[in-house]
Amino acid sequence: ELIQYVGDKANEGLDGFDSFIEELDGGMSQAAYNMIASQMAAEKVRKQELPKQLEELQKALTENSKNKRVIILIDELDRCHPDYAISVLEAMKLVFSQSGFVFCLMVNADYLEKLAQHRFGELEAGERYLDKFVDIRLRLETTPENRESAAAELTRKLPLKIPYGDDKAFQLDAAAELAGKLAVAEDVSMRKVERILGKVELALRCYREQPLDISLLIYLAFKKAINEKISTEFLPRAKITPSYAEEEISNAKRRDDLKGLGWKFHEFLNTSVIKIAPELNTLPNERYPCPDDGLPYQKWKKIYEFLAPHYIPDHQKVLDGVAQFQVANSDEPSA
Repeated sequence: ELIQYVGDKANEGLDGFDSFIEELDGGMSQAAYNMIASQMAAEKVRKQELPKQLEELQKALTENSKNKRVIILIDELDRCHPDYAISVLEAMKLVFSQSGFVFCLMVNADYLEKLAQHRFGELEAGERYLDKFVDIRLRLETTPENRESAAAELTRKLPLKIPYGDDKAFQLDAAAELAGKLAVAEDVSMRKVERILGKVELALRCYREQPLDISLLIYLAFKKAINEKISTEFLPRAKITPSYAEEEISNAKRRDDLKGLGWKFHEFLNTSVIKIAPELNTLPNERYPCPDDGLPYQKWKKIYEFLAPHYIPDHQKVLDGVAQFQVANSDEPSA
């Protein structure tokens, strides 16, 4: 009761704090005395010294500006430790609640409200914890078009050094279009899109001297992140796995044996390759790699026999290597 009484007195004003403490000194335990003294000192700093310092700070920051407001942006507060997030909000209210400072919070407001309820309990009907700190709320709605555009724009910033081929299908613009379509079709949040593209960016930096199909990396990274089978309609050349190539050759042989067409075998496979991914037929010779015997090989043979065994597996190894690197250098335990 005594401590509560002193606290009330402290909030009434700062005048006479020192003499007030001295008057109570004889009848208090040392622990209570220290606690009250600390509280009063803190109140003195908050109510007298900090406002003066913040006023000087504001003047310094806005000295050559027509607008004398200092705008402080706080992003992703909802991702901080709950106790820290609450402390930041209270510091905003207690310390910076004075003319000239404006806070802009970019947060998941619903999540912060749940944190507050867990910490302080349920508020009265119709009341929200954040209303104590927030004057204006703006909800930024997203649309599929905006998400597609944002994912594409992030992709265009990736550091692709050596494209897998000269065809436009292997350039950044094609990869950007793919990332945008995948983000919308698979309903991937922008935060998750950023993490996916972050893995691709790390792969491009770690293997910058290696020709890479950036669209294939993005396709494989999305597929890994959402743990679902993404249709190859988004990237038809993602069909060219070793097993797919073997199956196509086997089907062509079976078809040829049944109909006795002979030469039609090569035509069927060449048509199959061109139908799926004509861009793979435009790659430099070293991508395939063909035996060094000087023979002219059919389109299907270069792709199904020489390219397919390493095309997708090598790109998957690049992403897996990056994932292992991230786990090895992370302070957090892996799932």
